[in-house]
Amino acid sequence: MYSLTKGELLYSLTEQLYFLDKSLSNFSKFDNVEDFENKVIGNPFKIKINTEIEAKRLATIIRILLHDTNNSISLLTSLSIKDNIKYIDSTNPNDGRLHSMSGMKGVQGSNPNQYLGLVAKVNTGNSLVAVPLFKQHLPEWYQNYARTDFKQWWNTEIININGHKQTRDSLMRNIANKDGGAHIQGSLPEEYHIIKNSALSLKIQGIQTAFEKSVVYASIAQIAWELLNSIDDIQ
Repeated sequence: MYSLTKGELLYSLTEQLYFLDKSLSNFSKFDNVEDFENKVIGNPFKIKINTEIEAKRLATIIRILLHDTNNSISLLTSLSIKDNIKYIDSTNPNDGRLHSMSGMKGVQGSNPNQYLGLVAKVNTGNSLVAVPLFKQHLPEWYQNYARTDFKQWWNTEIININGHKQTRDSLMRNIANKDGGAHIQGSLPEEYHIIKNSALSLKIQGIQTAFEKSVVYASIAQIAWELLNSIDDIQ
C-alpha cells in the first residue's frame, strides 16, 4: 500500500480547509432554496431547504480532520499535529444567559435549563435567528478567546437542554455518522433528536419567542469556524 508523503498530506489538509471555508460561507447566506426540484427519482417533487444544511458537510470535514478510531486515522493525526494545536474555545459560560456579544452579559433565557454555548441571536428585521457566534462577534474580540488542548476542547459540553447534552465530539458524530453527513441512519439517538428539534427560546417583552434556524447546525458551524482558525503555521 502506498503511503502519502508529508507534502501530499499537507495538500489534502489545504483541500479540507478550503472545503470548510466554502461551506461556512454558504452556510452563512441563510438562503431559502424554495424551488429545489428533483426529476431523477420517480415523479418530480419539490422541497424547501435552507443553506444551513451545509452543517452536514461541515461535520463530515471535521470528522476527516479530527476523528480517530481503531480502524481509521484522522488527517491531523497523520500529520502528527493534532495534539500540538491549541484549539480556539469560543464557548460562552453556562450561567443561564445567552451571550450574543463579547463584553455583554447577554439576555436571560426564558428556559434556565437551556445552555447553547456556541450560539448567538440575530434580528434580521424580518425574523429572529439562531446563528453561530462568529456571525455576531467582531474580529477584534477573537484574541480574547481561550486556547486549549484537543481533549479538553473536543469533550467540553457545548449544549445542554433539559439535561440532554452534546459535546463537540458527540455532535460531530451524530451529524456526520447518522444524520446525513457521511451516512444516514434509520434512527437517531434520542438525546440528539430532542436537541435537534429544540428551538432557541427567549421571553422578549413578555412574549415567548422561538428563534428560527437549528441550534444544532449553528453549533457545528461554530465548531468548524473554531477549527479553521485554530490551524495555522503548519509546516
